[in-house]
Amino acid sequence: MRHRLPAALALMLAGAVPHHAAASEGWHLPFEAPVWRTLKIPGARENQFRLNGDALQVISDGSVSFRYMELPRNSVPPATLSWRWRVDRHSPLASQAQKGRDDRPLAIHVWFDTQGRASLFGNLASLTGRPKIGHLLTYVWGATEPAGTVLANPYYDKGRVIVVVGSDGRTGQWRDVRRDVVEDYRRAFGTAPDMSALRYIAISADTDDLSGRSSAFVRALTFDMP
Repeated sequence: MRHRLPAALALMLAGAVPHHAAASEGWHLPFEAPVWRTLKIPGARENQFRLNGDALQVISDGSVSFRYMELPRNSVPPATLSWRWRVDRHSPLASQAQKGRDDRPLAIHVWFDTQGRASLFGNLASLTGRPKIGHLLTYVWGATEPAGTVLANPYYDKGRVIVVVGSDGRTGQWRDVRRDVVEDYRRAFGTAPDMSALRYIAISADTDDLSGRSSAFVRALTFDMP
């Protein structure tokens, strides 16, 4: 059964606008909200997700998993996604294009519930307690590819990986990120997205392929106006 956001939280995220209207204010996505859920990968060790003040700390030790939330239905989020992130420790950087070796200390994902016969987690995703994901964008810190590179997701043909911080990333420093989701989607897939189909946002780290360790933080995750 799919868990939906409580009405009060949905109003808060949508800037207190009616559900049928586009949001006129930013949607701040607080990590202390109870709607965040953990998505485990069968057969893999699970990351640790810890609240640290207003930030979410992601600790990965030969592990991989996601922390995700479902966005309000019947509302269109602002097209700009911003956040702050910091990596304190990471294993050797890896190519994000190579299946089975695409480890990274931190990633932000936007998942669209687009029409299609199959999703990232299969035809029966929602019945098995997993989110139904059609197209997806993954913003990555930590890659051998340079910042700005757009890659095909090696596991899923309707996914794209955007390298935000490549080999030039320094540990222990906060970085501010601001992304135009519509433009990124258009660049990745050649067409504009239906923003009303943007259903989930997720945070992950991945160190299970190369048995590395990482520690990173995310804060101030917000959909806001350009």
